[in-house]
Amino acid sequence: MKTTVFSAAVLAVFPILAMAGTTNVDVSKLPGKPVHDTATVTPLALSQNGSPSVILLSVAAGKEVPAHATEAGLRLITVVSGNLYWGDGDKIDPANETVYPAGSFLMLPSGVPHWLAARDGDLVLQLVVLDGETPVPAIAEQMK
Repeated sequence: MKTTVFSAAVLAVFPILAMAGTTNVDVSKLPGKPVHDTATVTPLALSQNGSPSVILLSVAAGKEVPAHATEAGLRLITVVSGNLYWGDGDKIDPANETVYPAGSFLMLPSGVPHWLAARDGDLVLQLVVLDGETPVPAIAEQMK
């Protein structure tokens, strides 16, 4: 009896412990919101202060996300699907963009102006926001 009451109390305080194993997440059932009038942000995880820390960014074929900068921390960007057309700077300049195919991994420090586009098909990125963390030395060296 004591074990049952204890287990129920633990699960009430820590509901994450009640989850069953690995979950294949159906992203189509998650709420997203439009950003920059050209993309959709779908939060996957929240930080302790409630802001998104892991998100999916979906951009439809032919759309551009305008130049912008974020101050929320170092961003780890993975191209999940499609080709990412990327540029650093405060204005879109297709002549100076780099194409990153699915599977590419980028690091973006906070405050760096950038823009992106999905020129030849739909694009999905996963962004992880690290607030206060630093990359391992081998990545930091590549970022110089």
